Amino acid sequence: MQPTDSPPPLSAKQLAAQARCAAMVAHARAQIMAVGVDRFSVNEVLRLSGGSKATLAKYFDDRNGLIAAAIREEALGAVAALHLDSAEARAEPLAQALARALTGVLRFYLSAGSLALYRAVISAAPASAGAAQAFYEQGHRVIVNGVAALLEARQPQDVRADLDCADVADQLLHAIRAGTYERALIGLSEGTGDEAGDAAGDAAIEARIAATLALALPGIESPRTA
Repeated sequence: MQPTDSPPPLSAKQLAAQARCAAMVAHARAQIMAVGVDRFSVNEVLRLSGGSKATLAKYFDDRNGLIAAAIREEALGAVAALHLDSAEARAEPLAQALARALTGVLRFYLSAGSLALYRAVISAAPASAGAAQAFYEQGHRVIVNGVAALLEARQPQDVRADLDCADVADQLLHAIRAGTYERALIGLSEGTGDEAGDAAGDAAIEARIAATLALALPGIESPRTA
């Protein structure tokens, strides 16, 4: 017998709606990466996914809601790829766990798609405040929350109990974007593309993470482990 607290199985209609929404988000992600936020076309997403304006309104509210969902999927994928909550990650020393997590995040930021998305959001921000807000809340904040969860799971043994882990994670992500990422963002150097960067790129990423942690770790570590 099915437990009484289990949700009822989805109907065929609900499953179809779920699949249609997933298709809309997938096509939105692809289009944002291809043409940017400013030229993002809801009508093209609806055409490719077989969706309708009624479906858009019901599940995403409007254009900005769909953009937010697409950005969130991109950010969640990046966080999931880091395996921050795996048994192996929990067993790592704090410095090693943070270095691995921040290296993965910086690689994501330096990917061609992420750079294109960030440039598009910045250029479109004056005319599309909703899309910019979606990028910040559903992109940046999702990654902040992933790193914050890593820190919170180590309080108070490895991480100071008095720290606001979300604030610390936010500061860490801003710190790792100094230098290498900023140059790539304005076109002074290349990002990592869709795959791992070359040896020079790897060295620059490692150097940025090491410099960030050298400054930040003393203020993060619990006195009992520092």
